[in-house]
Amino acid sequence: MAKKQKEQPILTLDEKEYFKKDMTAEQLRIKDHLADLANKINTNMFIGEQLQVNKEAFINLFRAIEQQKESEADEKGK
Repeated sequence: MAKKQKEQPILTLDEKEYFKKDMTAEQLRIKDHLADLANKINTNMFIGEQLQVNKEAFINLFRAIEQQKESEADEKGK
């Protein structure tokens, strides 16, 4: 005989566990919104990290070009 698995909560909020069988259709939809928002927040944090690294790369490129211009100007001045 197959062992019956314990039902897992689909949402934990304010230290309380919520099970699908006890939730209304509206609560289930809100739970889906909460999950989607959590995913979007994580994705945007990840994208923010990528953007920050790219910004630093462009700043470094700008500085390298400026240094090159200064070096060329110094060479011409000799």
